[in-house]
Amino acid sequence: MKAFGTWLHEQSSEELRPENITPIDVAEYRSYLLTKGRKPASINRVLISICTFCNWGINTNQIAANPVREIMTVKQQQLSPKALDRKEQLALMRAVQRDGSLRDVTIITLMLHSGIRVSELVDIELDDIALSDRSGWLIVREGNGKKQRKIPLNSTVSQVLKKYLNEKPDAYDRHLFLSQKSGLLTTRAVQYVVEKYAYNAKLEGVSPHSLRHTAAKNLIDQGISLDKVAMILGHSNLNVTARYTIPTERDLESALEKVAWEKKSYQYR
Repeated sequence: MKAFGTWLHEQSSEELRPENITPIDVAEYRSYLLTKGRKPASINRVLISICTFCNWGINTNQIAANPVREIMTVKQQQLSPKALDRKEQLALMRAVQRDGSLRDVTIITLMLHSGIRVSELVDIELDDIALSDRSGWLIVREGNGKKQRKIPLNSTVSQVLKKYLNEKPDAYDRHLFLSQKSGLLTTRAVQYVVEKYAYNAKLEGVSPHSLRHTAAKNLIDQGISLDKVAMILGHSNLNVTARYTIPTERDLESALEKVAWEKKSYQYR
């Protein structure tokens, strides 16, 4: 609002007050932000802020109508949620295997290969896991909507879990993952674990939810059907799962790069 107020004063010498804002001012400021290369989400947040300010003006009887009401928001290209590509996944795993404890290795491996939510991960108890020679199962007792689901564990997760359970010290608490002081592991502590090794791997913007997105994208890329992916992730609506079929920015770049002319075979003259 301060930036909008400065712009408004430069354009009309008016102060930032509800009665001084007209629809044309908002439309022009929207266009101005577009020419400055601001992202659609950022511009839309600005419009919401101006709208909220003008609603306050209505509630305090300063204006009769909201000038932002007729201004359209900027359409955004829908892309798949952020996920790590293969190279980034390997970099993250190298970082945690090199510098992390067996507990941290197990946490990140489980999240990458199961798509489990961080809130579900901290609630896992020892009785929720069943392991066989090369595979296993994980029971999520209370996912979204208090729904229980059963997630199969592949050989990668099973092997790491077996090693972790063999070396895990005995504790009164029956939760799978505990803090360093043998207390209940919190979601914030898991976020710190993920961010720590992402930083070591020189990766930006990685969170536990990024690992969930990555697990989902890996399944979709392997041709697994939406209904199966939805069951693994605990989605009750297939439209939520379908987000992972939308190309990422990296997918679009890769697609266009495949049709690029080789530099050796063609050069501009």
